[in-house]
Amino acid sequence: ERDLPAVERLYRAVIEEMHGAPHDVWWEFGVHPTREGLRASASRGELIVARDGAPATVGDGAVPPQEASLLGACVVDGAQDAGYRTAAWPLSVPDHEVAVLHLLAVAPEGRGRGVARRLVAAAARAARARGARVLRLDVFDNNAPAIALYRSCGFTDLGARAFAYDEGFTHGAHLMELDLGLPGALDRMETTR
Repeated sequence: ERDLPAVERLYRAVIEEMHGAPHDVWWEFGVHPTREGLRASASRGELIVARDGAPATVGDGAVPPQEASLLGACVVDGAQDAGYRTAAWPLSVPDHEVAVLHLLAVAPEGRGRGVARRLVAAAARAARARGARVLRLDVFDNNAPAIALYRSCGFTDLGARAFAYDEGFTHGAHLMELDLGLPGALDRMETTR
């Protein structure tokens, strides 16, 4: 929870950078994600952060490493939008064996350094440790970098479709699933770029 101020700054920076870009995913801090939602995820152990081990100085004074070096974050939980329940997933598993990856974000200065791949691998490990057999996600169809990342991590892509979100809007999205039981899946994910 000590990372929450830095996590909030990270999401705000990523949202600002994405706004109007071809890969804009329409996030608005306070709507999605929210401070309260991130705090709840942190308290449940569902918020994963990636940081650079090097201490940093920002502005006029030293900033604690947990704030200065935060390069990315994501949430892994079991919350599935309604559209997940009607999708033709490759693996049929009960809801309690499904983990969902949400809100993967990498700071602009962390891009191209394998941060996103390490976050996905950490999410898969956390999901597996909680007894999940699959890790699922949805990604807007205009977010080509994220789609390529997830495919390269071994996710099966169900293809683009109109997806109705619980927040009350519909957008083209790819639904993706990772079989957490595949031998060596996490090893390949952590070493492949």
